[in-house]
Amino acid sequence: MLSKTTFVALMLIASVAFSLDLVSPAVRDVKNGDVIDIGTIGPGQTVLLLIDPRAATGGIHGQGGLYDEALVGDLPRGWTSQNSKLYQNPLMVTISADPDSPEGNYSTRITVIDELNGEQLGNVTFIVKVKITWDVMDSDVSPNYKTTGPGQPARFAIKITNKGSTSDVFQVSAMGAKRWEFVKPVFVPAQSSKTVYYEIVGTEEETYKTTVEVVSLASKNIADSENVTLFVRSDLLGDYKATNSGVIVFPIFEAPIYALAGLLSNIFN
Repeated sequence: MLSKTTFVALMLIASVAFSLDLVSPAVRDVKNGDVIDIGTIGPGQTVLLLIDPRAATGGIHGQGGLYDEALVGDLPRGWTSQNSKLYQNPLMVTISADPDSPEGNYSTRITVIDELNGEQLGNVTFIVKVKITWDVMDSDVSPNYKTTGPGQPARFAIKITNKGSTSDVFQVSAMGAKRWEFVKPVFVPAQSSKTVYYEIVGTEEETYKTTVEVVSLASKNIADSENVTLFVRSDLLGDYKATNSGVIVFPIFEAPIYALAGLLSNIFN
């Protein structure tokens, strides 16, 4: 899936050497037999490699040619991959880790071939190395408690930090909230953070002990959670505080009154 990949651009410039443009780390030259360290990813996540098939030198007339296919070999157990299509431009290869991969270092082999050596370019083989860790995501929920009236939304800010070398989609949900099954997907690029807002609604006057959970679509093993408390009260102060927590439908001429109520409620935090 595109939203869960990291992009690696490879440009072939000779039969034994090509220029590698990584999102991270920086650009460097790679030769036949070299090891390419992609970085850190989580279990179940996918790496996408794009390979320019053009060889600038070598071949029958010494003027280069086109490589025809990129193949993946020597995959770790439980991992999956997809070879490039024949004559694809650029050649596209995907490598997906097992969703239950233990933490550690893993490697696989990529071979870029000249079909039947028709242009006498030879083959180029290199090793792709990745480190698997389950600790590739953190989440933080603010505030940890909220007071609203019955049927009024309590809004929580959720900051998701993706520490890995691949982008991913995470699902935000609330566990333990009665009859509340809202799931919110969030795309977070590699090595970046994103803050989203998640609302919980309580329909009865009581205290809701709820767990806000963030889980990767790539693997349930990439997950984080934090406990929050929602106080649902129908007293006047609770109703005032509710005006700060979501959209309330009211006649337009009453808008200044509700705005003032929300402002005054902040004094009593």
